[in-house]
Amino acid sequence: MKIFNFSCPAGLVLTILFCMLLLPPLTVHGEAGAKTPSAETADPEAKKIHISSERLISNTADNHAEFIGNVRAKQGETLIIADSLKIFFSGGSEVEPASPSQSLEKLVATGNVEIKFDNRLAVARQAVYITAQRMLILTGPGAMVTSGDNTITGETITFYRDDGRFTVEGGSNGRVKAVILPEESGLE
Repeated sequence: MKIFNFSCPAGLVLTILFCMLLLPPLTVHGEAGAKTPSAETADPEAKKIHISSERLISNTADNHAEFIGNVRAKQGETLIIADSLKIFFSGGSEVEPASPSQSLEKLVATGNVEIKFDNRLAVARQAVYITAQRMLILTGPGAMVTSGDNTITGETITFYRDDGRFTVEGGSNGRVKAVILPEESGLE
């Protein structure tokens, strides 16, 4: 399994290009300590996550809720479409279990996942967003992120939002693919 990292000078252009592919962070309405400028300046409605599905299974004892069947989750301009979406919250106490307005720890979207944001599209079998680390992990054969005419494909794509890094793993065939339309002369 090969890991594709951009560390050479020629890769600097690619690194800058793919930094543009990062998702805006997901926050929960009323979440304490949200540090994103858009969350602070946006109206309260834009902070809310709106989710629709065919079923909802909530387990307050284990601090998670799972939306199943034709799931659509929207926050601001970000849209997640999947077969299921499981949301994990930080632990509450026995007296007062965690609630969605407390602290969102992780989102796990599974099955036919599409994430649309800022004229970009991420497609994968599974997407995991870990809020504390601001990390998005896309997995499955053919996991792909597209921005305009630029595309990157692998079996695992990991974005580290805080420092702008990402890694792409090729999986069983060991190959990572990128299609880049440079604005300048490119490699010529």
